[in-house]
Amino acid sequence: MGRLISCLCIVSVFLTTCKKQTEKTVDFSELNGSEFILKVDKVAVGPDVQYPDDCLQEDDYTITDEDIRHEVIFSENGREITIEPGLVKGIKTKDDEGSLYYQLGEGLFAGGRFVIWIDNNEFEAELTIYGSGVPIIKSERGILESQKK
Repeated sequence: MGRLISCLCIVSVFLTTCKKQTEKTVDFSELNGSEFILKVDKVAVGPDVQYPDDCLQEDDYTITDEDIRHEVIFSENGREITIEPGLVKGIKTKDDEGSLYYQLGEGLFAGGRFVIWIDNNEFEAELTIYGSGVPIIKSERGILESQKK
């Protein structure tokens, strides 16, 4: 009986370990050469910040039920992005373990930023548009969904 219990314990530990190994984890290299859709679920309009590069907090955003989507296309090496509609282009300026940061220049009057991070094994992103006379006109956050062909 003791052997049976020991064997069952070993098998259950083995099965638990196998399950953890087969769970898929995402990493930023999956973005390279791919197309994604940013499905916006939170918006901050004219947040109270002093500078364009100030970080926004979750409480700066309100949930939106509008169907706001942006197509995001990553270059083969992931260094450049194109965001449509509007043909906005940007270049990666910061890359760390927790996030990617793209500075947006082309297609926006005063520029902007696009930041990507991973939460619960999903890509999330923030598209922020800078203003002239106000630091940030609008910022949108949501999930980046792959458009695999």
